[in-house]
Amino acid sequence: METKVPYYSIVNIFLPGLVLTGICGLLFFNEIRALADMVTELGNTGLEVLVTVSLFAVTYKVGYIIFRVGAIIVEPILKKMFGWADYKDFIAAGKTSETAYEKLEMLSREYGYARTQITLCVTIVVLAIIRGEWWLIVCGVLCAVLFVFTAHGYMKKIQTAVPEYFAVNNRDGNK
Repeated sequence: METKVPYYSIVNIFLPGLVLTGICGLLFFNEIRALADMVTELGNTGLEVLVTVSLFAVTYKVGYIIFRVGAIIVEPILKKMFGWADYKDFIAAGKTSETAYEKLEMLSREYGYARTQITLCVTIVVLAIIRGEWWLIVCGVLCAVLFVFTAHGYMKKIQTAVPEYFAVNNRDGNK
């Protein structure tokens, strides 16, 4: 059986989960070390393979939760802050041409990446606050701000592109 994992899922779900899992490994090092020692004591029973596979599954699930929180909580905040093209117009503009569809799909995908990164950074900041790691709080806030500006840029491009494709479509006489 051949399984293909889409690039979008790797970048937008698995990698944020991996980053957060890694940050948790740094923040909760002593607790993770105790767990690793317990796994090491199992010896060559084959359970270490199960633990490794389980860690990959947990990493993916953590990333998926970050992705969904971004869609449910962060996206409405961004839309209120910066506005958004109406979804019906977005879909209709994408249908005007293959070029329009590809450009809008790319802009939407990049916006989704930025939204997920904002959620990841905010989550890291919350965990860093819990552990009192000020250097990580500062880094997380700076990265979150960077990705808010990135998302804003993609949102503006989408807001500009949607009416442009309608104007081109109307000028060409296509409906």
